[in-house]
Formats: sequence, C-alpha cells, structure tokens
Amino acid sequence: MTAASAPRSAGARYATATADPLRPVLLTGLSAVALMNGAGELSYVRETRGAPIDWGGAYAQSVRLTGPWSTRLLRGGRSFDLGRATLVHLEQTHGGVSILHEVDGRLVRDEWRIPLDGEAICRTLEIDPPSGGDARTGVEVEFEPFLAPVAFEGIKPTSYRAGKDGEHWHVRSFGFALRWESLPGPVESSSAGRPWRGEPLEGPVAPLRFRWDLSGDPARAASLHFRISGGLLGPTLARARPPSSTEPRRREIDAAYDAWTERAPRLSFPDAPRLERGYELARSALRSLYTAPDPSITGLVAGYPWYSAVWGRDLAWMLPAVAWLGDWAWVERSLATIFRFQAHAALPVLGARPGELPMQVAPGPVFLFGTSDTTLYYPALLRRLAEQTGSYDVARRHWSGLVEALGWGLSKSTGPLGLLSHGDEIAAMRQETAVGRVRVGIDAVDTTIWDATDRRAHAVDVQVLWLEALEAMAAMAAGGVGAAPGGLAERAEGVRRAIAERYRWPEERYLVDTLAPDGTPARRLRPNALRAVRTGALGADVARALVRRAAEPDLTTPWGVRTLSDRDPAYDPQAYHDGQVWTIATAWAAEASLLAGEADLGVAYLDTIAGRLLEEGGYAAECYRGDRPTPFDACFLLGFSVAPFLSALFDALWGITPSMVRRSVDVRPRFPSSWRSAGLDRLRLGDGTLALDWTPTELGASWSGPGPITLTGAPGTVRLDPGAPARFAMAIR
Repeated sequence: MTAASAPRSAGARYATATADPLRPVLLTGLSAVALMNGAGELSYVRETRGAPIDWGGAYAQSVRLTGPWSTRLLRGGRSFDLGRATLVHLEQTHGGVSILHEVDGRLVRDEWRIPLDGEAICRTLEIDPPSGGDARTGVEVEFEPFLAPVAFEGIKPTSYRAGKDGEHWHVRSFGFALRWESLPGPVESSSAGRPWRGEPLEGPVAPLRFRWDLSGDPARAASLHFRISGGLLGPTLARARPPSSTEPRRREIDAAYDAWTERAPRLSFPDAPRLERGYELARSALRSLYTAPDPSITGLVAGYPWYSAVWGRDLAWMLPAVAWLGDWAWVERSLATIFRFQAHAALPVLGARPGELPMQVAPGPVFLFGTSDTTLYYPALLRRLAEQTGSYDVARRHWSGLVEALGWGLSKSTGPLGLLSHGDEIAAMRQETAVGRVRVGIDAVDTTIWDATDRRAHAVDVQVLWLEALEAMAAMAAGGVGAAPGGLAERAEGVRRAIAERYRWPEERYLVDTLAPDGTPARRLRPNALRAVRTGALGADVARALVRRAAEPDLTTPWGVRTLSDRDPAYDPQAYHDGQVWTIATAWAAEASLLAGEADLGVAYLDTIAGRLLEEGGYAAECYRGDRPTPFDACFLLGFSVAPFLSALFDALWGITPSMVRRSVDVRPRFPSSWRSAGLDRLRLGDGTLALDWTPTELGASWSGPGPITLTGAPGTVRLDPGAPARFAMAIR
C-alpha cells in the first residue's frame, strides 16, 4: 500500500508518505490531546524560549500526562522502532491519525483516536501475520510520566506514586494523575529499568516500559488496544474505563466533524483559490481548539503546544470567528465560562479588581487575572452576538456582569480625555505577594498583549477597545437590555476624538504607540495603531495613509507584519514584542487595508496568512522571526492566528455587518478590481441563512428565514423575501 493508493477522508488535514519529524500532528478531543510528528512518533521537538523541547505525548485537562513515547516491534530477536525508517503512509483527520508502517516485510497499522466524549486517547496496533517463518511477535512501549500543567514548559515532578488497580495502571503526583490500560495486558513491565508488576511505588518511576506478546493465530493479524486518560486526580480515576476493540473508529468521529462543517458557511473565491483553501484549513484548525475539560469550563484553548488552557483575551479573539461559523451554542457556553469566573471583589493575589474577567481558566479551578485589556473585549462581543442572532437574550443573561466589567473600566478611566489607564496590574500583584512563599512568576512591565515591552499609560489599541466597550454598552442600554451608568455615549465620543487627534503622527503618516500620563507621545511604529481604522474615528485619507505606511518594508515582510519597525532602535528580530512577525498583526493589517479601501493590499495580507496555513499543514504559527520566515518562540497553532483571519473574511472582505435585531444586514464587498466573482452560502443570521453571489456589476442574494429582511450597503437598500432569490445592481465603487 502506498501513499497514492491509501484512502483519504474528506476531512483529512493532510496525508504523507514522507517521514517529517518537524511537522506536528495534533489529535484533539474536548479534554484529551495527543501530539506526535509527521513520522508517526509520539514525539515533537519544538524550539521553545531558544532551546529545543520535546512536546510529544498525551495531554488531558490542560495537564501534560506523559512525555514522548517510543514504540518497538519485536520479531525474531530483532527490535524495530516504529517511526521515520518504517513509515509508509500517515493520514490525519479530526477523527484520528492512521499510520501505516512496513516492518520486516509485514504491514503494521497504528491508529490513534479520541472518542466522541473526548476524555481519553485510544490506540490500536494491528500487525499483519508473517508470510512464513517465525510467527512470534512482540510490542514494546516506553514513556515517561509528566503530570504537570502545560504552562510550566518542560518542568515536571521528580517523584510520583504509581500502582495498579486490577488491570488499570496509574501514576499520580501533586493532585494530577494518568491512567492507562491495554487489551491484552502486558507480559512484562518495568520502572526505571527495574521489574515492576504494579505494586505500590513511590519516587522516580521513569521511564515506564511495557512489553506485550502478540503471538497467536499465525493466519490472523495480531492486535493491541491501548487507552490513556488523566488530568485532575479525582475525576481521572472515576471516569477511566478499559479499552475495547469496539471503540469508535476514525470514520465515526469524522462524521461528527463533517456534520459540523456542513453547517458552517461555505466561501467561494474563484480568483483566489489559495484564499478559499486557507479558509477551510483555518476553520478546521479553529475547531481543533474546542475544549470542555470539565463541566464548569467550555471554550477554546489558546493554542498548542504550551497554551492549552482557556485564556480570556485569546477566547475573545476567537469567539467572533466561531459566531461567523454559526456555532452560537459554543459561543454562549464559552461566555458563560468567562463570566462564571468574573471577579466580584478585589483578589490582589490573583491580580483581580472588582468586575475584571479572567486572563486564564483551567480545571482545578485554576484562574488568574491581571490583564489591562481582556475585560474590554466582552461588551462588544455580546453586542456582536446579539446582532447576529437577532436576540439580546445572552446579553441580558450576563448584563450584571457586563455592568461590573464597565465599572472596572470606568475605575481606570482618568483625565479630561477619558482615556483608560493601564500598566499597574503586575506591579500590584508583586506588591501583594512580596512577603511569604508566594511569588508571581510573570516577568512583565505591562499586561496588554505586549506584556514584555513598556506601553503603560494609554496605549492606542487599548483605547480602541475602551471606545468599543463604551459604544457597545451605550447601544445595548439604549436598546433596553438593561440599566447602565449615564453618559456612556458622551464618554465614547471623547475617546473617539482623542484617538483621532491626540495620537496623530504626521511625520510618519501614522499614529503613535502610546501616550504617557502627561500626554507625551511614544513615537514607535507598531501594527497596533491599525486597530483604530475599524472604529471609523479616522478620516478616510488618514486611514488610507496609515495602511500604506504600515505596508512599507520596515514593518511588513513577505511573511507578515512585524510587531515593531526594523528602523526602531529597540528592534530585535527575535524579540517577541519588539520585532517578530505575528500572524494576528498580519490579520489586523488585512482588515484595516480593506476597511480603508485598499482592497488589493488587504487581500495580499490575507493571502500571506493562507500561504502559511498551506505551508504548515493546516496550522498557522503564533509568530516568526522578523528577519526570516522561521517560527521562533512560537506555538505551531494559536487561536489568535487563525481566528482573526477567519473574521476578516466576513467582517472586512465580504463587508457583512448584521443588525438582525432590526432584521437587517449591511453588505459592502471589498474585493480587488481584478476579481470577477465570489460566493458565500449557509451564513447563519437570526432565524435563517443568507447566501450571496457577487460579480462586479451584480449582487445575488437569497434568504431562507421566515419573514423578509432588509439588505443594505452595496446594492442600496432593498427587501429580501424568504425563498425568493434576487439580483441587485451593484453601486459603482
């Protein structure tokens, strides 16, 4: 069997017959995760903080259960590693990973999958019978327990408690546990090189090695089923169950994903097929970040391999894309998680002020506050959801939390301009934990997205968020969602004027990065300023000049947008916030360019991201070096790399602004002049779905919901009746 003849599911991310240890293969469920490489090994070496770390292994509930695994086939006194030397074919889908090896003339099928409950990693090895000679076959697996929250990046306990309960083996440490079982059971096992039959063991227990004898009927394939689960100690052992040959196969799990995909919008860009494929890959990557590790937490993990928890800021970047994909129930459940952990009183040790929403949430519960921007995203996010669904029910449900979040912002809004002040969060945490044994392990001077660089006082992008939060709360209060403090619209207008007037940098045709408390500008050229374009606070000429300036080669590279101009004295191509290229910054540039009327430039930025998705096997790295397109200090998949790309396709490229509370949708496509057609269907809005068919002269539209809606924007203002497709002349651009 060759790669060319191997079956491939419609949901496959990629298939390969070339062993590639540098390519990550990520299998995710709602709690459990397996990370391997393109050679079919449960091992993946990634540069991390300037040093290589092997992140391969099994994960669950934001806990790394094991380190890398090695698997060997034993035959005729010889040992064969299953990996790059034996790989014939590897196929990855959402349902699992199927690997085909050839060892000593025999085919070995290695299938990994996570059942629909998402709580365990299941593995089946199936070894073809020999064509003749010695039929004896053995399998040996070796791995190390890890049992530490992922955020610790390579740090793990040195002592464990291990044992066996019936046929179930387990290892525990510091409230975390892993449990595994096999069918059939092993005939030999050892810990740290010493024989171990499962008797209680305490201390170093690595590596763990197990051997199976699969010598049976020489005319039939031999099989081994393996199941591993874990995370928090209590539920881990309660939920574990033995493996079975009847575990759901990959095609059954793929069917559930395919059903989700069939409900999502479909985009067609005949003039930009790479962009169309990039959308499909980004959609798939975003879906792989869904998580529900325990009953109190639903959301999306920030990324892999080392951000596998729910981060409030990252979730706020991802949920607009999830909403565009029509998965409103997941958005609602994710919002409920974030507001469940909202601080209602000061929690200094956790860095929380009253009304603040959490920076990080993980089972345990583990939660941490202390950011200056996370809370600001959620008012506009609730408003967006209402306008897409046509109902303020979710906003009403969380209204008291929104008012508290607004109060948190108002407490930080100072001075005659009403700008939001930030940057003291980490200092307050350090002061609170300066005595005793507790220490805050955050080396940062600020707590915006640019944590390691000093942007304290009034960073321009934070003011954009503050403006959007004020406008959203004012609009929802005016719409009868609930009572709110007065004067919000006036406050918003003051912030809008300040962004338009106080941040101007005429010499660079740009906006300054931040203002000091006394109003002194920090003239540093970053992509953050591009966020101001979306507010409409800048005039058309200023917005166009801004995006054109950002497109110059000191900020924009062929692989994306730098976090700082390479002309700045502080520029360092390896510095996370001061020179590296970020995928999210490239998405910001795409959105700003499209909104400013620079369609060719905007699509070029989107195409850059699509190109990275295709090159990286369906993932988009967190960031790259500023001087060459090499990921550095970067997760291979980050939600805030793929989600803003997805949102920009709907928000800015198609130019769709729903107002389904008023049963209206504004559509202003911003396609390059060279494009001749584009299509969109299955877009969920309100109680129906919308389909659009664009050409430079006409916009076709059809609406499936009950009752008519109003379509505004490019075709003027027209009525769209359900089940009656219509075509409208496009306004001259």
